[in-house]
Amino acid sequence: MRRINKNQLKNIESYIMENGRTIEKAKWNYTFNAGDKDAIISELLKYQNSDGGFGKGLEADILMPYSSSIASTEAIFIAYEYELNCKESWFKNLLNYFENTIEDETIICSFWEKVSGKVEEYPHASWWNYSEETRFTPNPCAVVASAFLKYGSESQKSLGHKIAERCIKFLNSDEPCYDHDCYCLQTLIKVLQEIHSDLITHTTILHMNRRILGCLCTDTEKWMEYVAQPLDLVASPDSQWYKLVEPYIEENINFWLHSLNEEGYWQPNFSWGVDSEISREVTKIWRCYISVKRARILKAFKNNL
Repeated sequence: MRRINKNQLKNIESYIMENGRTIEKAKWNYTFNAGDKDAIISELLKYQNSDGGFGKGLEADILMPYSSSIASTEAIFIAYEYELNCKESWFKNLLNYFENTIEDETIICSFWEKVSGKVEEYPHASWWNYSEETRFTPNPCAVVASAFLKYGSESQKSLGHKIAERCIKFLNSDEPCYDHDCYCLQTLIKVLQEIHSDLITHTTILHMNRRILGCLCTDTEKWMEYVAQPLDLVASPDSQWYKLVEPYIEENINFWLHSLNEEGYWQPNFSWGVDSEISREVTKIWRCYISVKRARILKAFKNNL
């Protein structure tokens, strides 16, 4: 297995410090320079709105200042990944935002619109163009349900259970399950296990395994495309799903190290498809976002020096 060397790690750090947002710098410093976790929270809160939700470009492909369920769910992902204190007021306000904006599933199939119509007034990637939802998807409601169940009030826990039931129904079905659906379901399953939910059964686990294998791309020729690579689905050897993808881990690590740009970043496998000052800046943001995430995963696999 190839290993990332100190020079490569130094180049990644230099690129992030020169081009990254302050939140990516805080993540890097915490992971590699014994930085303060509070710095991550401080930077994250710059993206929180008065309604408790998150916007302001936290999800770099959505530059509207207003809150959206997608950007707000990214805040939950960050809180989980860096084990932030989810009992603090900012997280309670985030859960209140979701509780206050939930829609009946007869109106919005997945309980929240991913983005509001206001997205059209600001720069954004084409895949976030506003459109009405026509089918249920666990992205992002499965993640919101996990936060309701683990950290919410009694009313929020009740909502979380309702959403989780719908997500498990989806999980067990033959409905198409895309990459981000799978990531969100993994998050929910982990929390349901932590709280010893009766929604977790042997059948549920088997279906989660099926969904992971269904999303997993093992064709190395396609890893430059927008697909779920093994290390996207298993970020640590401690993952309960590690054995599912273990045969492909070494090859994926080698691919990452081979595709690392000599300047110290990984190029996103997606783009806005236009050349503008804003799109170029967003590309830099994603380079840094991806580079922090991948370097952190390589560290989890004892790959860094």
